[in-house]
Amino acid sequence: MDLNISASETFSTKSKEVLDDVSRLCTLLEKQSYEGNTGDEIKTLLSKYFINEKFKKENYFSIVQIRGKLFSVTKTKKIDLKAKGKDDWLGFVEFTKVRTNYKAVVNTARVLNAVNADVVCTVEVDNRIALRNFNSLMKKEFNKTFKHYMLIDGNDDRGIDVGVLSNFEITDINSHVDDEYKGKGGKMYKIFSRDCAEYAIDINGKNLHLLCNHFKSKGYGSQVSSNEKRKKQAERVVDILKKFDLTKDLVVVAGDFNDTPDSKPLNKLIKLSNLKDVLKWKKFKGETWTYHTGNQQIDYLLVSKPLFDAITEVGIERRGIFKKNNPSVPELQNAIEEASDHACVWASFEI
Repeated sequence: MDLNISASETFSTKSKEVLDDVSRLCTLLEKQSYEGNTGDEIKTLLSKYFINEKFKKENYFSIVQIRGKLFSVTKTKKIDLKAKGKDDWLGFVEFTKVRTNYKAVVNTARVLNAVNADVVCTVEVDNRIALRNFNSLMKKEFNKTFKHYMLIDGNDDRGIDVGVLSNFEITDINSHVDDEYKGKGGKMYKIFSRDCAEYAIDINGKNLHLLCNHFKSKGYGSQVSSNEKRKKQAERVVDILKKFDLTKDLVVVAGDFNDTPDSKPLNKLIKLSNLKDVLKWKKFKGETWTYHTGNQQIDYLLVSKPLFDAITEVGIERRGIFKKNNPSVPELQNAIEEASDHACVWASFEI
């Protein structure tokens, strides 16, 4: 049969500022005592987002106060911190939800409709319900749906996870959100920023093992720490692959690796025996860039030997990217409406 598989992320400076502030606020709110500098910093952050009109009007997030009270705003527009510590109140920080640009979502669906894949590794998806709603949109706009869709909540506080859309039954799921490594001082850290989600898919009696990934980006933290994190993620994937026979099993490692094929962090994964990048297929011609900069491949479909030997066609669908001199679908008129700033890498196999 003919099987088509594809792999289909960005934050502004302001978004990064908000995310960093929320992360810091959540850390402070977990402290046993809000006395001294801790309380002062909490009030400074709360003032920034609930009193400062520049940030308040954007309504980035809210403080859900279930029992007890964390704070109130006085008549003189100051933060009155009511709680003396984390045990004085029960609640949480909740980001404000906004409606996604509908045309952008339709253009994402338009890309997948053009690729016409049977199995899709999805990157930066909110939750399984988002996949369900996207599936319904594809039915409405293009009369195409996927019979199965699945997503496991990962480690990212923003809720950007990896998932799968499939026309074949998903028979087994394995998550690696709890995989850890020991850092400085013996502290344990999560390896995967999101997850390395494993999905076993029944392709007419044959098991396809799909590992969906989204490695650490280069956008936040130092280059040294980001590279080291990405290296640990790539090497952990290599370890996970040891349970498969890459000369016999149908295995795919897909997603946004946030680094180039010649990078040191990806070295062990890219050069793993019997696991090959579909873009290395001898009949594939042309540029290999997958990111909107136009000069980098950071998205991958790595496949085991049996799959690589069964390739019938390979491509990169870039028409969902809004970029000068890049042919886009006619419906894409500006960057806000682009399907993604990443291209969709796809391959077909006769298995």
